Amino acid sequence: MRLLALLALLFLAACGGAAAPSGSGAGAKPAGWDSLVDAAKKEGTVVIYAQPGTTYRNVIVAAFEKSYPSIKVDSVFVLPAERVSRLSLERQAGRYLADLWIGGTTDAVTTLKEGGMNVPLRPQLALPEVLDESAWFEHKLWWADSAEPYTTLMFVGGVQGVVFVNTKMVDAGVFKSYWDVLDPKWKGKIASTDVRNTGTGAAPARFVYKQPDLGPNWFRRVFAEMDVQISNEQRQLVDWVSQGTYPIGLFLSPNEVSLAAKQGLPIAMVPSEQFKEGASIGPSNGALTMIERAPHPNAAKLYANWLLSREGQVAWQREIGDNSLRIDIPKDMVSPVSVPKQGVSYVNSGTEEFSRAFNPATLRQPIDEGLRMAGKA
Repeated sequence: MRLLALLALLFLAACGGAAAPSGSGAGAKPAGWDSLVDAAKKEGTVVIYAQPGTTYRNVIVAAFEKSYPSIKVDSVFVLPAERVSRLSLERQAGRYLADLWIGGTTDAVTTLKEGGMNVPLRPQLALPEVLDESAWFEHKLWWADSAEPYTTLMFVGGVQGVVFVNTKMVDAGVFKSYWDVLDPKWKGKIASTDVRNTGTGAAPARFVYKQPDLGPNWFRRVFAEMDVQISNEQRQLVDWVSQGTYPIGLFLSPNEVSLAAKQGLPIAMVPSEQFKEGASIGPSNGALTMIERAPHPNAAKLYANWLLSREGQVAWQREIGDNSLRIDIPKDMVSPVSVPKQGVSYVNSGTEEFSRAFNPATLRQPIDEGLRMAGKA
């Protein structure tokens, strides 16, 4: 029997039975991959412009350098408007410093694309596991571009939160419509991200604005009637809601809320699926584009493939708490309300079409009108 077992093992080995599958299988590498890694190591650096925050630094810098310690990540972590300004000024001066941009999609598919500051990303994707569309939600790569050339890929697709609550003070189940936040009992008890600016909250705000049953009148009435406290400081907003200063929050950062909830604070997103007007899905700060004339093209290509791989996306989910659009990785580190459900129809508010049909000035008007009516302008 031992001889038969040995013969069986030899047969399997000869047939490749114990080998990892090729194609989209785990660990499969394309031809030329080792040469790319060597070239990236010789460049030794990759420069990334991204969203500020310790959690972003943990994954964008530390997680990559742990996998590729011979390649240093030089990073610029600033808000989107400053990133755009910085990139534009550098290029006007003939300086090409950035390799990759990690953030939301709006600036990437409008300002950067119109200015020729980014390049098609698809040719940079090499790993079979990245190109395998069956590994991604709804079996497709989530390009933000409305048509080729495809420059910007969403790798995050979380259900966008509009309403957040202190779970000890507010029953999330009472919200069946977004209009329910106008219940007079919530007056003076609501804080909101200032969505007149691009950045956090912009994607779900676009969804609300474009939803026929909500639209600009929803914003006008909320900010006119509910004595809303506005801030752009996400930590402050999360503290206000979790401490009960303002037990309801609007358009908060999902990953900041997730981190607070993991720390035991009583804050949660109201499940968007329970609102009769529907829900949107968006990239938060989880989209990737490559900058034109990248000074470290090999390191940038290696980084892009690492970030979109299972390893990179597990690291993103673990550190940021945002839901990756990869469906072949565990979701236990993501808040269940942020994970889109199969069979549910969501509006993708991260697309180029959505971004171009909406600009901050459009949303600024009804909010400013509401604040003037409330005597706060």
